[in-house]
Amino acid sequence: MSESRKPKETVFLNLHLQDLNPLFYGWHACPAGHSFGPAIRKYTLIHYVTRGKGRVFKGENTYDVSAGQAFLILPGEIVTYVADKQSPWHYEWVAFDGLLSEKFKELPTVLSNFPGELIRQICELSGEEKSEYLAASLLFRLYAELFENKKRGTHYVRKVQDYIRALYMQPLSVEDIATQMSLDRRYLSRLFKQKTGQTVQEYLISVRMEEAKKLLLQGVSVENTAFLCGYEDTCNFSKMFKRRFGVSPLIWKKENQ
Repeated sequence: MSESRKPKETVFLNLHLQDLNPLFYGWHACPAGHSFGPAIRKYTLIHYVTRGKGRVFKGENTYDVSAGQAFLILPGEIVTYVADKQSPWHYEWVAFDGLLSEKFKELPTVLSNFPGELIRQICELSGEEKSEYLAASLLFRLYAELFENKKRGTHYVRKVQDYIRALYMQPLSVEDIATQMSLDRRYLSRLFKQKTGQTVQEYLISVRMEEAKKLLLQGVSVENTAFLCGYEDTCNFSKMFKRRFGVSPLIWKKENQ
């Protein structure tokens, strides 16, 4: 669709559909520094950024959003958003209500790996017969994508944790793990941190260190413990151990045997 410097917005006939009820959609190629808000809505609103970047302000929180991401506005939230001065965003949006819109409260404000083509398809419905029903069907697809991804994200994190616990004794990198999971390394890193509060590397080290303590208590030498925990360099292993437990593995072994 061609983008105008002025916002374009189209209102659906409100059919008051029970689960996901489309209200309106639009798009805007924002000028540099363009600001909207503060505003409060009575409906759920999703903006998908097709180009450029900007910033969203919700209460005390600030969010940076760039092309390929979307930002979510919930009913009752006071929100302001501003286009970047150097690379102002272009975005498309859709507003809706209904019983299932309540579920969107479970999602983060900024949505990465967003299925933006569904918003685009809604924004191309102008003039279509029964466009309200077509928009509702696309909202259901969007709902399925977002909440299936949410479940899938937890599934991926558990798979990574299981993979590390099974293979911590081998040389592993975040890149190796991401490849094994068929995921982009950056996406995996963000997802894992979001779900666990740790980076993948931090989790790997924590598993190795806990296993190292068990081996040392069993009388295994520091050198063999390092090797059995995936460290080819004993000095690097000792450094990591001391950083985590405050003493070298040799001293820890003597103090705990």
